[in-house]
Amino acid sequence: MRVDRLVAEGRVEAKWLPFELHPEVPREGILRPARRTGDRDHLDEMAAEVGLVMKRRDRRINTRLALSTAEFARERGKYDEVRVALMKAHWEATADLDRVEDLQRIAAGAGLDPADLKRVLDEGRYEALLDRYREEATSMGIDAVPAHIVGQRYLLVGAQPYEAFTEVLNKLHADESTTDADGTT
Repeated sequence: MRVDRLVAEGRVEAKWLPFELHPEVPREGILRPARRTGDRDHLDEMAAEVGLVMKRRDRRINTRLALSTAEFARERGKYDEVRVALMKAHWEATADLDRVEDLQRIAAGAGLDPADLKRVLDEGRYEALLDRYREEATSMGIDAVPAHIVGQRYLLVGAQPYEAFTEVLNKLHADESTTDADGTT
């Protein structure tokens, strides 16, 4: 959400890539361990800062189908719309993103063909792509979401305040100015 703000301000261009945080979660999901109250309060505060409602779920889902749905939407020029709808549905608990029917409803809401989505999910069209992106991300030290690579030089992992992004952008700009002035990197 903070990155969306930076995009709207014209400060960055964003390319969202899929990252399967918990590939070990089975297709049917697993019960979520109890979370300490203080941890939950902190998450709720951070979510409220960016206008998110985070409803607690009793199970951790397998996100592979949701990530595949986003890639389906990317191929059809609807990625941003579907990405936002998927996140909203997950955090507000209005859909189970490991259920094809819920994913079809989200895709249809973006003007995509739900039958076409089911077909590509059934055939596993994006499996290799998701695996490749996960391997690339882990090779760069990414092991959490969100994770943002800024200017191909800086990695911000976890939910960072808006100011952390602006500090990195300012540092990147200063680095570029130094390079331009003396011709070195």
